[in-house]
Amino acid sequence: MSVSRSTRLLALVTLALGLWSATSALPAAAQACTNSANISIHCGEAPNAWQTADGRIWVVFVQNQIAWLVHSDDNGASYSEPVRINAVPEAIEVNGENRPKIIVDRRAGQNDVIYVSWTQKTEGMHTGDIRFTRSTDGGKSFEAVRTVNDDGLLTSHRFDSLFLTESGHLYLTWLDKRELEAAATRGQSYDGSAVFYTVSSDQGASFAPNRKVADNSCECCRIAVAPYGKDGMAMMWRQIFDGTTRDHAIAWVGPDGAAPAFSRASEDDWKINACPHHGPAMVQQGDEAAYHLSWFSAGNLHKGIYYGFHRLSEGQTIQVKQIDGSAGAAHPQLAIWHHELLLVWKRFDGVKTDLLMVRSLDEGKNWSEPQVLASTSDASDHPLLIQGPNGPSVSWMTRAEGYLWMPLADALKVTLHHHHADDDSADIQPFMADTLAALKAERAGKPFVLALWSLDCPPCMAELQMLGKLKAENPDLPVVLVSTDNISQREDATDYLIEFGLNRMTSWMFADAFAERLRFTIDPQWYGELPRSYLFDADHQAHAHSGMMSEQMVREWLGM
Repeated sequence: MSVSRSTRLLALVTLALGLWSATSALPAAAQACTNSANISIHCGEAPNAWQTADGRIWVVFVQNQIAWLVHSDDNGASYSEPVRINAVPEAIEVNGENRPKIIVDRRAGQNDVIYVSWTQKTEGMHTGDIRFTRSTDGGKSFEAVRTVNDDGLLTSHRFDSLFLTESGHLYLTWLDKRELEAAATRGQSYDGSAVFYTVSSDQGASFAPNRKVADNSCECCRIAVAPYGKDGMAMMWRQIFDGTTRDHAIAWVGPDGAAPAFSRASEDDWKINACPHHGPAMVQQGDEAAYHLSWFSAGNLHKGIYYGFHRLSEGQTIQVKQIDGSAGAAHPQLAIWHHELLLVWKRFDGVKTDLLMVRSLDEGKNWSEPQVLASTSDASDHPLLIQGPNGPSVSWMTRAEGYLWMPLADALKVTLHHHHADDDSADIQPFMADTLAALKAERAGKPFVLALWSLDCPPCMAELQMLGKLKAENPDLPVVLVSTDNISQREDATDYLIEFGLNRMTSWMFADAFAERLRFTIDPQWYGELPRSYLFDADHQAHAHSGMMSEQMVREWLGM
């Protein structure tokens, strides 16, 4: 690893340690959870948070089949005594995709009204009810818990999301199988669930009748919600298209009961009859009907965590970019702060789980390199991004460290390292099936060398060193570097390119898990040995060479 890159990584580690410092006593708190009578935010499950304009943090969590409420006025260093939310214990869903929700409604001259919802498991396989309650005295006590789904069926009502508009309309939306039950009585088949919602215009005192948004949603992924104007709610969920494909849909609803047709939010071609358990995320761009989206897919077109931008008026997602293609990447969250777009997710590397963040200053067109916020070597919950008066914070529950509240203000002061060629980065682009043809078109009438290499190929390192020497002598050296490693290993490739002085030139990495297909597009006669090079003349007739190129070979071919 180069000195400059090591320095930057050390700075990120220092930042991560700084974020942890406020919670340095938490491992002991987590150890105290062996006593089930110890009701504590660090011992509970599936926490969810809200931060009010005065900086107070409100957290709801589940322990012993009870939902509890705590608050903190010192940025998460300590928490109040827990307040019991449901008087009667019940089976509250506590998996990462299906957790309690909380919103604090602050109006001038009134006590804070605190809304809490969750999914209650009921008798039967994968059945449940959507439950709701509120506190009108600032969190001192809660009303009796109510069931919001109004069909009276013992079926699946699950994966609720709670949303409050600028005008005070309170929405609840969830995945619902009442339409499957109705189809069964008619002897018909029905794929997946349906998306339903209801809305309250009196601060949760009452709710409108349940309304359907769409049929045939996936059964087990959270619904992302965001503002639509002052009164409405935008929604994004995983939808079953054509009976086999689990991609995403997006729509908006209003308090008048209108349920317009949805449009497609992602086209990943994920043909699977399974439960992905990966819900999407979305945030509104300014006050427009336009949204930044992030999601996970393992489809034929896209694999990993992706970002895209969607305008409801156009019904099309653009600027689709892979954020992380590794198998351990999961559960993205989005936030906007001072015109900066943030995307946070977690990634397991086989030993530890890292909490990662990337940032964009141009509305998602370009992204910084990943920044490590924290790590844990034990089990962890999904991270959540919570907006606050001084910027977003990460809410994250880990088994070893307990509950972590991590303000991102310090992390956002770190200079962005966007993906471009400088002393501390490398411009590495995805190599796809049509990339070589594009490279030839860009170099029409000019000779060039295509050099293929890999991270685990020692002879490749010697060849890169030789090419770096020639590059220093001739900055316009017509060499195209392609790593046959997956682009998810871009950070490792960057280290080598920096070391050999090749980071100031654009290079490529394989961006298709089906590596054999990419090799075939380069040369059907290539067996995959490395290093492998192709010397293209001015007419782009190629001479293939397996093994290390010598300096003399490159000089003679390029007329140096």
